[in-house]
Amino acid sequence: MRPYAADSYHPFKWRDWQDFGSGALGDFGCHILDPVFGALELTAPLRVKAENDGTTNEVWPGPETVTYTFPQTARTAGDTIKVVWRDGGLKPPRELAQLPDGVELPGGGSLFIGEAGNMVLPHVGAPALYPQEKYADFNMPQVEGLSHWHVWVDAVLAGKKTSDGFHYSGPLAETVQLGNIAARLPGDELQWDAAALKIPNNSDANSLLTKEYREGFEVEGVA
Repeated sequence: MRPYAADSYHPFKWRDWQDFGSGALGDFGCHILDPVFGALELTAPLRVKAENDGTTNEVWPGPETVTYTFPQTARTAGDTIKVVWRDGGLKPPRELAQLPDGVELPGGGSLFIGEAGNMVLPHVGAPALYPQEKYADFNMPQVEGLSHWHVWVDAVLAGKKTSDGFHYSGPLAETVQLGNIAARLPGDELQWDAAALKIPNNSDANSLLTKEYREGFEVEGVA
């Protein structure tokens, strides 16, 4: 329970308050990390660590970097794979992408660093491969555009599982919110036991996995 404050919550600012939203990571993480999860077949992370200039118990931090370590998949080269999230105007070093002169990283999106080259995927835009001269003759596969509403409706009508059901969206949302727990304890590397839904190496972080719900607003099954 808290009093309403004019020009503090709506129409957009509610995202920055911990009582109501999940900050920039919660707002865009499930969008921008979606193609990363899908392409690399990621599941829940093993570890997560956040860096920021500090936060409070009221609002989420400003610019932040969140580093996740995931277990290997059929799409990765090593035993683990690192995924780094940046927001608040932060971007990866430009030279990592091997961009040609005159080309800059997009305002939002993903940079995939591979064994034989890199891919820049803007948020809402076509991917590009670098070094440019190496992939000049590569024909990018064309993917049919689909309505995510009708993908769901078609799956219901056909009695089939969608590509982005709870089996997929659960670990993705889990990853995003673990980043927000780490953001409240910057500098601490948190281990994640996905099977037990626990952070075994940090009791302060583990206590942030849930909260006491206001009377009348309890969520059944959530302690």
